[in-house]
Amino acid sequence: MFEDSITIFNKKYDPYKRDYDYIRTYIEGVNVEKKKAVNVIKSGLENASSGTVYIPIEDLNTENKEYISPKKYQGLTSKNLDNCYTLQTGDIVVIGMIDYTVDKDNTVTKLKNEFDDVFEILIVDDKLKGGLPHWEVSLK
Repeated sequence: MFEDSITIFNKKYDPYKRDYDYIRTYIEGVNVEKKKAVNVIKSGLENASSGTVYIPIEDLNTENKEYISPKKYQGLTSKNLDNCYTLQTGDIVVIGMIDYTVDKDNTVTKLKNEFDDVFEILIVDDKLKGGLPHWEVSLK
C-alpha cells in the first residue's frame, strides 16, 4: 500500500558497557511526511526539521522481526534482540534503507553528519483501532 521505507535504530542500555547498543531494523511499506525547517539563533542556524511516519500493521515488511512493546524490548537479553523491534521515544529513524551499524567507531553523531533525513522518535501514537490500524510516529 505505502512505498516508503525507513531504518530504525532501537536503543537498548547495556549495563556491562554502561552505554547504549543500537540495533538496526529495516521497515518497508510505510508512509513518510517530512517538514524541512531551520531556526535562526544567535550562533547561526539550527536544524528544526521534523516528520511523521505512518506504519500500517498490514502489508509491512520488517525482516520477519516481531514488534514488541518498549518495556518488553528493554527486558530482553542482547541475543534475543535480533528477532524483534520496537517503537520508543529516543530511537533513531533514517528515511530510506541504509547500511550503517552504530558502534564505538560509527556513532549516532557520525550517522547524523553522513546521512540526510536522520530523526529521533518524539512520540509514538497507537492508532490500532479502526479501518487502517497503524502507528503514527512523530519525529524531530
